[in-house]
Amino acid sequence: MKSQKSSFAFVFLILAMLACGVPGLGSSPTEIPSPTVQAPVTIIVIENSPTPAATETPSPTSTPTAPPEITLTLNSNCRMGPSNFYNIVDQISSGKVFGVIGRNEDNTWWQIVNATNRECWIFYENAEPNTDFSAVAVKAGPPLPGVPGQFYVTDQLCQPGPKKFTVTLSWSIGSDTDGFRLYRDGGRIAELKAERFNYKDANAPYNKNITYEIEAYNENGTSQKAIQIVPACK
Repeated sequence: MKSQKSSFAFVFLILAMLACGVPGLGSSPTEIPSPTVQAPVTIIVIENSPTPAATETPSPTSTPTAPPEITLTLNSNCRMGPSNFYNIVDQISSGKVFGVIGRNEDNTWWQIVNATNRECWIFYENAEPNTDFSAVAVKAGPPLPGVPGQFYVTDQLCQPGPKKFTVTLSWSIGSDTDGFRLYRDGGRIAELKAERFNYKDANAPYNKNITYEIEAYNENGTSQKAIQIVPACK
């Protein structure tokens, strides 16, 4: 009797457990949902940087230009103006250095101030420049006399017996003229005032061609020469 009561109690316990839904007895276990993992969110913060103030670029500093100078490479005549027709002011030895205060238009003569404070001109082949002289002022020399005009043989007397020859020459005056110098075959035979416009050469060479030249002069220099060639008296 006691054994039947125990069996009955055991069956009743099982039924009660089934009725209450005890896990593992007669019903499927309830699944617990897995937690959702969210991806991390990256937040980018963009800050507006202030615009830097413009920096002024310093202007380049110019290199000082050396003053124009020449060094004489030869012993040189320093003349009153930019040509060999001007009178000589000074004779300067090689090696001297001078500042340049002027030049002629084609840059072949350079104006300096010499040791005695006189302005004069040096030919470019006699000196070495220290820089480009294109910025140096272009200057002109003082006025030279004009070339004598109408230089002619106006009379000649050929005497074969005594072998004498006389030639008379005439010319006209040019501008800025103080006088004339007359040459025969390269040698000077007369210096005449500006009022004279003719000359008689009573001792012209016999039996040879003669070359006469005349130039005008003033305080600054001379003109170019006018030339007249006379055939030989035979």
